[in-house]
Amino acid sequence: MTISKMKQKFAIIMALAMVLFWIPCESVFASNTNMTISGGVLTAYNGGGGAVTIPSDVTSIGPNAFAGKPISSVSIPGSVRSIGDSAFANCTALANVTVPGSVTNMGSGVFAGCSGLSSVSMQASISALPASTFNGCRSLTSIAISAGITSIGSGAFSGCSSLSTMSVPAGVSSIGDSAFANCSNLSAISIPASTTNIGGSALSGCSSLSTINVASGNSAYASDGGCLYNASRTRLIMVPVGKSSVALNSATKIIGSGALAGCSRVTSLTLPNGLTTIESGAFSGSGIRSITIPRSVTSIGSQSGWSPDVITGYSNTAAETFAASAGYTFSSLDGGSSSDSSDDSAEDDSSSSTGSTSVDLGEDTSSSGSSGSNDDVDEEGAGSTSIDLGGSSSGSGSSTGSGSSGSTGSSSGSAGSGSSGSGSGSSASSSSGSTGSTGSGSSGSTVVKSGSTGSSGAYAGTTSNSHTLDETPKTGDGSVDPKLFLIFGLVFVGCGLMIVGKKQGV
Repeated sequence: MTISKMKQKFAIIMALAMVLFWIPCESVFASNTNMTISGGVLTAYNGGGGAVTIPSDVTSIGPNAFAGKPISSVSIPGSVRSIGDSAFANCTALANVTVPGSVTNMGSGVFAGCSGLSSVSMQASISALPASTFNGCRSLTSIAISAGITSIGSGAFSGCSSLSTMSVPAGVSSIGDSAFANCSNLSAISIPASTTNIGGSALSGCSSLSTINVASGNSAYASDGGCLYNASRTRLIMVPVGKSSVALNSATKIIGSGALAGCSRVTSLTLPNGLTTIESGAFSGSGIRSITIPRSVTSIGSQSGWSPDVITGYSNTAAETFAASAGYTFSSLDGGSSSDSSDDSAEDDSSSSTGSTSVDLGEDTSSSGSSGSNDDVDEEGAGSTSIDLGGSSSGSGSSTGSGSSGSTGSSSGSAGSGSSGSGSGSSASSSSGSTGSTGSGSSGSTVVKSGSTGSSGAYAGTTSNSHTLDETPKTGDGSVDPKLFLIFGLVFVGCGLMIVGKKQGV
C-alpha cells in the first residue's frame, strides 16, 4: 500500500469522524434516553431532575411518569393530549407549570403533593378539573383556570394553604366535596351565578375565610354580609369561620345544620324576628357565649360541642324549653325570672312546653319539623343544592331538605381518603427511582443519572418500540460523550492502517 493511498484512507476516516462529531448524539443513540417512550406514550422519567422538556412526539404522559422526581420545571408540548393519574405527584421542586390547551383528558391527582408549586396556568381543554388535582400544593398562590371548566372535583385544591383569594370561573356549575378544604390562608371566595351545587365540606378548615360573595342571578345561592344563603335568603347555609361578628338577613327563617359550626370568633348572636327553625348542629363547636332567640322560633335541634353562658328569650317558648333541657342559663325577656337549669327544674320545663314547640336533644338527628309554610318556601328556594359546607356535624341524611349534614360529611371523608390514597400511591411508585450522582448539564436539557441501584452491570437499560432507555453517560450529565468513543475508535483504526501500510511498504 503506497503512502498516498494510506493518506487518502486516513483523510476519509478523519472526515467521517468529524461528521459524526457534529451529528447530535440523539441521532446516533436512542433519543431522549432519560425517558421511556413507547408509541407516543411517556411512561417513565429516569433523569436526575432540573428543567425538563418533553419531546414533541409525545402524545400522552402516563400515570406516575414523573412522580416524586426532583424536576424544577417542565415544558409540556402542544402534542400532548392526555395526562395520567398522579403524573407529576410529589414533585416537590416543581415551581410552576403550564398545561397546554391541547390536553383534553386529565387524571386525578396530577399535581398532588407538589409542595413547591407556586403558580399554574391551566389552559387544558377539559370540562372538569379532576379530583385532588392540586391537593397539598401548599405554596400555590395563583391559579388561572380555563373558561371551559364546568366543575371542580372533590379535594381539587384541598390543603392549598397559601391560596389567599379564589374566584371560581364563570361557567362552573358544581364545586365538589372538600374542594377548598383546609385552605387556611383563604380569606375570600367569589362564586359565579352559574354555580348551583356546592358539595359538603367544600370550605371546611378555611380558618381565615371571612367573606363569601355570590354573583347576582344565581338560582341556588345568595350572599349577605359575607355569609352564604339559599337564593331567597330564607336559609342560612354558612357563616365563614373567620368572621368575628354576624348580622343575619331579616328574611332568614332557618339556620341550617352546621351554619355557624366552628365559628370560634363569634361570641354573641341575636337572631332575627321571623326565624322559625334552628337545625341540629347549627352552633356546634362555635364560640357563641350569649344568644337571643325570638318568640317565632318553634324548633331547635341538638347542638353538640356548644356551651353558651346564657340563652335569652321569652318564657314558654322553644328557647326556654331548650335551655332548661340542655342545662343552660335562661334569661327571660318578658319579665320572667332567670333560672339555672337543674334537676329540680324538670317539672317546670315540661309544663312550659307548648304544643307547637319542637326541641331535639338527640345526638345524631336533624331537625326536620318546622311550623307553617315558611319552611316549604325555604326548601323550594334551596332546590337541589348541597348545603353542608362545614362538615362538622354527623348523621346520614341528605342536607337539601331538613339540613342534616351527615351525608356530606361522609362524602368529605371519602374524598379525603381518595386524595391521600393517590398521594401515597405516587409516593410508593417514586421510591423505586434510581440513585446516584447527577452531573451538570447544559441549560434546557434534562439530566441523566449516572448510577442505578439494583443493576447488575455498570449501566443498565431497557428497550421500547421507538426509544431505548440507555444510561450510558452523556455530555448532558458531565460525563464522556459516547460520540467520542466512535471518534477515538476511527482515529485508532486510521492510525493502525497507517502503521500496517508502512510495514508493508518496508
